[in-house]
Amino acid sequence: NEKFKCYDPRNKQTSFVYRHLANDEKKDLETLDKRFEVIAPFERMDTSICVIFIQFSGRVPDECVCASEREKNRKMNRELVDHGVKHHGSSFVTTAEQDGMIAKITTEDVMLHKYTNQLFEKKLKETEEVYGITVC
Repeated sequence: NEKFKCYDPRNKQTSFVYRHLANDEKKDLETLDKRFEVIAPFERMDTSICVIFIQFSGRVPDECVCASEREKNRKMNRELVDHGVKHHGSSFVTTAEQDGMIAKITTEDVMLHKYTNQLFEKKLKETEEVYGITVC
């Protein structure tokens, strides 16, 4: 509500990144692609950090190449850090009613996530082709 400046939970990611989508996939993808050199979904954080580093430095760290020993050691060390503890956020189960309410307030965020995945896959493939590597 504008009058009372109340918190509005609708499409928070979209409003932060892009204001409002145009509801035109081609136009939205073009706008996001022009605005961001690299845009990636949160669940691809490790890979996106590598792509961002490579894009801006022109250098490929060993940890970013899937076949490298350093990358294998990094994965092994990461597995040791969590001590087998399960993250509670991943085990929380929502009800159908909660899912419905979430869906109503995230329609643009869902589309933004889809577009972000598409643009990141494109940038990842470009990076891998240019440098002749497979990014982890």
